[in-house]
Amino acid sequence: MNTQEILKNANNISLEKAAFESQGKFCELWPTVKEGLQLLEGFIKNPIVKASIEVLISAGDAISSRVCK
Repeated sequence: MNTQEILKNANNISLEKAAFESQGKFCELWPTVKEGLQLLEGFIKNPIVKASIEVLISAGDAISSRVCK
């Protein structure tokens, strides 16, 4: 699944109840975590690892779009 598909299907990602209960902390930290992951991705040569980091970023963005209002 690529980045666009993950974001397009954000509402289909199953989330634990805790994701909605502790959304404040996630919403507060996500921009910093995302920035760190993007930096890490820039340091990595392995395309599989880079793709994995990109999927994590996309999943985080998708979850953020659902829980951070």
